[in-house]
Amino acid sequence: MGRSIELSVVVVVLEGGAGLERCLRALHLQAATSSIEVLVPWDTTRGAIPNLPGLEGTVRFQLVEGPCTYAELRAQGIRQSSGEIVALTEDHCLPDADWCSRIISAHRSNHAAIGGAVQKEVPDTALNWSFYFADYVRYLDPREGPSDHLTDCNVTYKRGALNAISTLWNDEFHENTIHAALKVRNESLWLTPQIVVRQRRRFNLKTALWDRYAFGRLFGSTRSMTANLRLRATLIAVAPALPVLLVIRAASHVLRTGRYKGEFLRALPSLTLLSLTWAWGEFVGYLTGRPETVLASKTATNAVHSSHRPIF
Repeated sequence: MGRSIELSVVVVVLEGGAGLERCLRALHLQAATSSIEVLVPWDTTRGAIPNLPGLEGTVRFQLVEGPCTYAELRAQGIRQSSGEIVALTEDHCLPDADWCSRIISAHRSNHAAIGGAVQKEVPDTALNWSFYFADYVRYLDPREGPSDHLTDCNVTYKRGALNAISTLWNDEFHENTIHAALKVRNESLWLTPQIVVRQRRRFNLKTALWDRYAFGRLFGSTRSMTANLRLRATLIAVAPALPVLLVIRAASHVLRTGRYKGEFLRALPSLTLLSLTWAWGEFVGYLTGRPETVLASKTATNAVHSSHRPIF
């Protein structure tokens, strides 16, 4: 009879290589003596599954016919998992040595979803810092308490809460959609500084700009799916102000924590450029109702294209 799984960790691969191995070995050390499984949905377009000796018994790669979006890979991992708690992270994040035990302890509460902190590995380039400030700074030393925002780099769920809304993530798992649905059900979303991953993702400028545009457009198109015509028109109208708001939001988090002020100033030019690019992507997402092609679900693309036509 197999062991009972308390925690399933789903690792989505963005970069592969040394970062993935480092992440998995850190998780293996925590899972080797506990009721923990680590699942890695592996897009077949990445080639062969990497040979990582010593991880047998805790880490399981799942072949998924590609190309797949990250949202599809998350859904695949969750579907194949069996733990009473499901944790999501990505391969550019290094979980702290007590990450798994803190997750299990935190879920003794009644919170349906519990997110943690995303700290920055240092030193790093100004461009990589700007990406951190653009995407993760709200999770730098977060305050303990309820939160509408939890990042899929470091978020955990009770199995029962996910099962209750499984139709929303069976094909694709989008954090904003899932969290909104949990709130509608009066479930508790909680953010804690005690569950920590440390982020380092390496970019060149072209890749960083594409990422910001594509995911800004994905955010806008996903949000437009539940917006009526008036709300979509409002979102389109205020989109030009987004770059300023995004930079101000990042600056406010830096000032609140008192950390990384020098790094923020050094990263400010590239952060401004990334914010402009995200805002343009979000605007296009609102306008068209469609994500960038490579982030569109294989199963949902036709439905999205037919039901979310441009406003103009």
